[in-house]
Amino acid sequence: MRPSLPRALLLLCCALLALPAAARNPTAQERADIEQLAYKYIFALDWRDPEAYAAAFAPDGVLTYGGGQAVGREQIAQVIRDMRDRAMAQLPEGSDGRGNGHAKHFISSMVIDVADDGLSAVAQATWVLISGVEPRIAGHGHYMDRLVKIDGEWL
Repeated sequence: MRPSLPRALLLLCCALLALPAAARNPTAQERADIEQLAYKYIFALDWRDPEAYAAAFAPDGVLTYGGGQAVGREQIAQVIRDMRDRAMAQLPEGSDGRGNGHAKHFISSMVIDVADDGLSAVAQATWVLISGVEPRIAGHGHYMDRLVKIDGEWL
């Protein structure tokens, strides 16, 4: 049985919709803005600042991490609050968690692909976590962020 023309067109449309959007290299300004966003959320993560961290996400943004998934800024902020509470519970009495022993993320090797329309992007980077009074590598990995541009701001 030969497929009908309407069915063939429907299959073609579905196949085209499944393809990723065309991407291009970022402009210098897009790269600077996206890197700045990454630095902002890394600092907010390291300082366990839930509001600043959540503000780096779109209002309906999704954080997928080792503990699961958080959707929306309030759930994302709660992940950081919980992280902060766990860290504070492990500190010696009277310590505020600041100082040389505080963990710090470092990101590098960022690759950014911007959609042709300039309204979305994918940014990937490697990260290393350094911690301890005598610094050591405590972790490493890879980020993949799906970004959107809302009112001229990358989130």
